[in-house]
Amino acid sequence: MVRVSLDMPPELNEVLEELASKMGGSKSDVLRQAIALMQIIVKAKEQGQEFGISELNQPLATEIAIRSEQLPIPHPLETFIETFGVWEDERNTEEIIKEIRL
Repeated sequence: MVRVSLDMPPELNEVLEELASKMGGSKSDVLRQAIALMQIIVKAKEQGQEFGISELNQPLATEIAIRSEQLPIPHPLETFIETFGVWEDERNTEEIIKEIRL
């Protein structure tokens, strides 16, 4: 395990303690679950999906939005493929290596 030290205002600590009490866990448990939830939200946003809270069988009542500057910056190769498309060479690895050696 890695230990993390976190500074927060007293009001936020009270919220954290209240959540821990309601969940029957520790403040660390709450933070771990919050990080897991943020990971789900970020992945959904990266895939062009929305994440929110809805009433049963209803459209979203509350959307949880993340500013685009909070999303990870894509690797240049990912944007290259989005721009120029997928490589269309259908040779297998051995064929490509043989050609390189020639």
